[in-house]
Amino acid sequence: MTAKLLLFLTTLYSLSTFGQTKTILDKDSKEPVPYVNISVCDEKTEFNADENGGFTLPKSDQSKTVRFSAVGYDTASLKVSEMQDTIYLESKPIALSEVVIGSRKKENSTTIKTKKAKKTWSGSGGGMNGSLLHARYIPFNPEYNTTPYLDKVRLKVDAQKKYTFNIRLCSVKPDGSPGDYLYGENILVTVDKKQRYAEVDFSKIPIKIPEEGLFIVVEYLTIKENRLSLTGDNDSYPAHMYGYGPPILCEATETMEGWSYKNGTWMPNPKTANGYAKMFMEITLTD
Repeated sequence: MTAKLLLFLTTLYSLSTFGQTKTILDKDSKEPVPYVNISVCDEKTEFNADENGGFTLPKSDQSKTVRFSAVGYDTASLKVSEMQDTIYLESKPIALSEVVIGSRKKENSTTIKTKKAKKTWSGSGGGMNGSLLHARYIPFNPEYNTTPYLDKVRLKVDAQKKYTFNIRLCSVKPDGSPGDYLYGENILVTVDKKQRYAEVDFSKIPIKIPEEGLFIVVEYLTIKENRLSLTGDNDSYPAHMYGYGPPILCEATETMEGWSYKNGTWMPNPKTANGYAKMFMEITLTD
């Protein structure tokens, strides 16, 4: 075999492996799984499948592991060399130990406010050094026993255009990191141009704060409409190289309550000269 022919075949194989759109389906129903978080472990590569479960994997070493995370499904890990055109995820029933089914009175409410921080900035998701999943720990307080249910969460945003993002709710592992999902569906939120607050409605979701607390996770979606890049609307770069909105107000505090999902695992936000970074949230609880 000549060197030119070998080079041609190698290039063709690479295109067929990395250039084709792959699809993620529910193993049982064979329906598309939308907005799956996809990360290449040990690389700064993180992006989402689209609303139809489709994605294109950027060129990666064949030995690298790709991790697929979606609400309501077991996390799956595959070597690049093992990936087929169709990837199946197994559904994972949500444990109901802390999910209370029933009607709520909604006669009383409690608001968890964040004190005004000295240092604030607008944070976004994605980019070569960024993460698409950012979590804030919400600790339990005995005072919440009379109003234990999540009712709404307000995030301060700087929306220069229309954005859509996802909310996940996670339990707390013994090591303090985000654990299993507490709710088995995506909670999609849309903010419009010049909107200053994004309000997430939990009034119809029977979730209360467990004694070990919980995590509220903001997932930035790598859809074209969410791009922050000033390079235009073309597709000059892979999805993971762009930054994504909406920009959300973050603050620096003395306690570590923020986590980010990077390289296929949750990592605590490191302490900086100004303190620990976390997203600003105003939380309302009800009975």
